[in-house]
Amino acid sequence: RTLARLGGDEFALVLTHATPDTATTLAHRIRTALAHPYRIGDRELHLTTSIGILTGLPLTTPTDALRDTDLALYTAKAHGKNHTTLFHPDLRTAHLHHTTLATGLRHARTRNELTLHYQPVVDLTTGTIHAVEALLRWTPTTTGRPVPPDVFIPIAEDTGLITDLGHWALNQAITDATRWHHRHHTAVTVNISGRQLRDPAFPHTVLDTLTRHHLPPHALILEITESMLLATTPAETHRITTLLATLRTHGIRIALDDFGTGYSSLAYLRTLPVDILKIDRSFTTPPTAADHPQTRAFTKAILELSASLGLDTIVEGVETPDQAALLRQLGAPHAQGYLFSPPVPAPRIDELLHTTPWQQHVA
Repeated sequence: RTLARLGGDEFALVLTHATPDTATTLAHRIRTALAHPYRIGDRELHLTTSIGILTGLPLTTPTDALRDTDLALYTAKAHGKNHTTLFHPDLRTAHLHHTTLATGLRHARTRNELTLHYQPVVDLTTGTIHAVEALLRWTPTTTGRPVPPDVFIPIAEDTGLITDLGHWALNQAITDATRWHHRHHTAVTVNISGRQLRDPAFPHTVLDTLTRHHLPPHALILEITESMLLATTPAETHRITTLLATLRTHGIRIALDDFGTGYSSLAYLRTLPVDILKIDRSFTTPPTAADHPQTRAFTKAILELSASLGLDTIVEGVETPDQAALLRQLGAPHAQGYLFSPPVPAPRIDELLHTTPWQQHVA
């Protein structure tokens, strides 16, 4: 056995003639040993250990071996750390795909490959469009095929490109929303990443963009997720809360997405400067679902809580007239989903604002 320190907190252990089972067993022993608490003075520290294993495959060069082991290691870290991952050639393919997409994203703006689609938020009493949510889309010119948001958004987050893409989306959404608001009093919702909120200049960027396009602040809704706050320290959460409160003093509204899916939602409602709760689609089941009574009870409780706190609510994932009818009975003011419209390009929103073809579902 040969043990070497590669740098920082990374070590390599070379075993002779180790089988996958032998290597995996040893990795488990290492993680178990390192998991014991370490006492420093009156403090107790706990370590997590991520391990990547390369064995059972033909080797070419030491450089290739280290590269493949690194891929297994970072896969283990991506699974939540304190994991062990055995290298497989598919990891190399996935890494190459990830790198290709990341490179493409760096050129997406200059190549005019980015667009915004918008999904209407409908007033369940009148059937009119209350707001539209801006959703980023990317179609690389090299392939001509759209890359799903759940694929490229995490890559943009990992690489830090999300800040640049987020600024582009904010500017484009406000540009499009200006005419909708002036003609129909429609608001626009823009999703904000945690990286954007960590930028001290973010409030200035938002307010400057509104001023340049002559869009009133109350016509803009910034949407954040609870997980965005759970991933930060208490001090960082306080800083973000202060930033959001500053934006609200100018009339900008804040929406909390996926409400009801996290354990700390109620606690955050006491401290977060929030105006709108977006109820997760997991609470929007058809009346024929087996767990319908429980779902209805939870949805009703969230709606009543929101009303008592003076908060607006938007129910996501509405796909059938029965769902819309039930939500209207429960007092839900606004809904969003494929019953009304999938995310569509801006010109289609211009048409929907005049026609509201789903009005019979909510009248």
